[in-house]
Amino acid sequence: MKFQELKKSLDSLQQVYLIRGSDSFLRQKAVDMIVNRAVKIKDLNLSTFNDENTDMSSILSACKSIPMMDEYRAVVLRDIAVKKVDEVKPLIEYVSKPLQSTILIIVDSLNNSVYKKIESTATLVDCSPLDLRMLAKLVATQLKTFECTINNDALNKLVEFCNSDYTRINNETIKLANLLGKGGVVTLQHIEENVHREVEYDIFELGKAVSEKNGKKAIAIINQLLERKESPQMLLMLVLSNFRRMFYAISSKATNAQIATKLGVKEYSIKIAREVGSKFTPAQLKKILDLGAQLDYQIKAGEMNDKNALLYFVTNCVK
Repeated sequence: MKFQELKKSLDSLQQVYLIRGSDSFLRQKAVDMIVNRAVKIKDLNLSTFNDENTDMSSILSACKSIPMMDEYRAVVLRDIAVKKVDEVKPLIEYVSKPLQSTILIIVDSLNNSVYKKIESTATLVDCSPLDLRMLAKLVATQLKTFECTINNDALNKLVEFCNSDYTRINNETIKLANLLGKGGVVTLQHIEENVHREVEYDIFELGKAVSEKNGKKAIAIINQLLERKESPQMLLMLVLSNFRRMFYAISSKATNAQIATKLGVKEYSIKIAREVGSKFTPAQLKKILDLGAQLDYQIKAGEMNDKNALLYFVTNCVK
């Protein structure tokens, strides 16, 4: 199920939840929602394990313990340090016949393949980045507590600047609400002046500028990034990664969600990659990637410094 479906589903608790997805805020929120629904006396009936205290015998002991003065006990596993199926085999056996009074919550942000045999019996909770409609609803709810509102242009730009990451969106929303005060209206100008842009946003904008053959805008974006002390070599790698993503997106018949999962990126990134990539032919993108690979070699061989290589790359791509 999607994260936004979780709250309603908690009217009927399941014994095993498998939480996945790239948004850390939503993963934590999902854990909190399940634990708060299941357990009243957390000091006695909540056990948490992570990669620093992984011990399968202790985990199983916690899962098989009877709750004290409560209906359920909850056991939370946060990306526990298991790499082989054999290590998690006792857990797989437990999940096949879980204790009815235990709610086991497995947080798997790395999409670990060892949980493959648990997927069919667990209740999956997808904590991938939310779509714009859901983000708009959450932002509006957050602002309402401060008696503030936001217009559509500002909301769209906030989502873009934060790369659809609700953790950042939520933090920036609170910051803006405190800045404006009661009755404030968040505008596009407020976003542009007060919200820090993710580097990835600028990389997307650079890709758009190149697709439009807008050399002036492309160089302006590069100069802004360099003024922020970003590494030229890192920027070149990010730009190449973005063009590689475009090439893959326009060459594949898979859905945005499927490609995002395969590449380990956010679905929003694939959506943008397809939109911008559609302005190129596969041959044009291949030529851009070949130029990038050549410049990367020249940097490593000491034949060109990274800043000159980055500027050379951009100016040649917009010709």
